[in-house]
Amino acid sequence: MGKGVCIPLMIMFVMFIAVLVALFIGVSTACSMALISIGTYVALGEATMSNMMTLPQGMFNQVSGITLMSIPFFLLMGNFMNAGGISQDLFGFARACLGHRWGGLANAAIVSCMVMSAMSGSAAAVAAGIGMIAIAEMRKTGYEQPFSCATIAASGCLGPVIPPSITMILFASMISDPSIGVSVNDLFMGGALPGVLIGLLFIVYASYHCKKHNVGRVPSIPMWERIHYFQKAIWALLIPVIVLGGMFGGLFTATEAAALYAALLGVFKYRKIKLKDLPHIFWATAKSSAQIMFVISTASFFQYVLLRTRIPQQAVNAIVSVFSSVGPVMIIIIIMLLIMGCFMEGTSILMITVPIFVPLAQAYDYSIIQLAVVMCITLSVGAITPPVGLNLYVLSSITGEKLIRIAKDAVPYVAIMSVVAILAAFFSPLSLFLPGLGA
Repeated sequence: MGKGVCIPLMIMFVMFIAVLVALFIGVSTACSMALISIGTYVALGEATMSNMMTLPQGMFNQVSGITLMSIPFFLLMGNFMNAGGISQDLFGFARACLGHRWGGLANAAIVSCMVMSAMSGSAAAVAAGIGMIAIAEMRKTGYEQPFSCATIAASGCLGPVIPPSITMILFASMISDPSIGVSVNDLFMGGALPGVLIGLLFIVYASYHCKKHNVGRVPSIPMWERIHYFQKAIWALLIPVIVLGGMFGGLFTATEAAALYAALLGVFKYRKIKLKDLPHIFWATAKSSAQIMFVISTASFFQYVLLRTRIPQQAVNAIVSVFSSVGPVMIIIIIMLLIMGCFMEGTSILMITVPIFVPLAQAYDYSIIQLAVVMCITLSVGAITPPVGLNLYVLSSITGEKLIRIAKDAVPYVAIMSVVAILAAFFSPLSLFLPGLGA
């Protein structure tokens, strides 16, 4: 590998390490990427006045796309759900249908998380919403608390995989080359089958675990009572079908779907939300949206420096010169993301790695949709791996359970998600079948 190729790889490596160090000492994600990127730009002698003047415009352009407009609406939708009690309705119906099976309440929690994932797109929101309802019920039935917390924490990881997914939206927003031609709807469809597969494998494992330990069965509920629970949950169950069906059918975009979703929830489901609750809901949505948008806008510094210095192209050339096929590269990508996910939040990792991994996938003629699905699954694992696993902290704070005990019981779920990520990387129909139908 020549000296001219090694230098950009070293620059990229130093940038990554510098960002990690900044995060570890408490600097925010946005400031870390902005400061390190500008520092690199200055060190490379590219920081002329005219070049620096383009950075604010680049920040604006990064967040002004129509794709990102869907994020505030999806966040608003999630806040409506948390305020309106949708988690309780979903878990009640799932418990009525599945509670009499081995691991029935665990299965009910997993299914509820899968449905909520099709409404929220946020791992922490899904885990918190179901966790506050399901943990108490599971404890009454004899479940060990660490296993209950681990099951819900892992199931919450389906939020960024099952559409609609904020992670997928961010991935699409980071692709600056319009010739790639990857739409948010394509990415959503790509994540649907892998997300459902992960959920089903979670159900199989939870059932096996509960049967092995002889816990997790409650008396069967009469059919009339199941119908009662179904009537309470009908809007929660129908809205994802309506919205996702409309998106995949080409009737409206992700942004329009998110706005429609929030409106339907407010009008038909959450009429019990009082007027005095709205300012708090809107403020929480605006605050979360601003935080995400600020991270995205400052990530444009990082992307700008990489593109300006041609580091991605030279790094891709170096990797292609070493590996003749994409297989080893995908394994390396998955391992890198799993390790980074232990120490960094998923959005930060996405902002840093997409400018590198997308050109790399193109060099091997590898599907960008497939890459996005693999990255979303792998990054989701980070929500249940310490020391930064957000869902572990969410469930620990809700129950008071020690984080390390939850993490220990989450290991089988980590293994399941890792296996599905590898399967998605090498078995293309898993992520490309549904987007192919819409082509």
